[in-house]
Amino acid sequence: MKDLLEKYKDHVVPAKTQQQLNEPLKDQTGFNAGHEDFLKNLITKLESGELDPHNIETLYNRAVYDKLSEGEQEQTSLTAVNLMSFIRQIQQLWQIDQSATFQIQNLVENVFQMKSKFEEKHGDVYII
Repeated sequence: MKDLLEKYKDHVVPAKTQQQLNEPLKDQTGFNAGHEDFLKNLITKLESGELDPHNIETLYNRAVYDKLSEGEQEQTSLTAVNLMSFIRQIQQLWQIDQSATFQIQNLVENVFQMKSKFEEKHGDVYII
């Protein structure tokens, strides 16, 4: 393995190839209706500034969050850190070509599942 790495250490990927590698994959199967609505809602909140992917506090539904115990708030915050990581990735990919690429669909599915499972136990603690 070391020999292989040494052999290609100075290799430069042609610009056209790199551009193709950077393009998000397209998926012809599309979203189900619920996930598409979820993505639209998420993008609307991001574009309006209601949700700031770099400020975890903007993700909380304060009416519910403030009623949680300290331990539940900590769990909510830990989950929110992961959700925000996915949301930042969705936002970055959306800015590239504003379509529901395979990567965005996968990330939306992850956010949707994580949020849903958490909120089953703790209530509607997130604004998304």
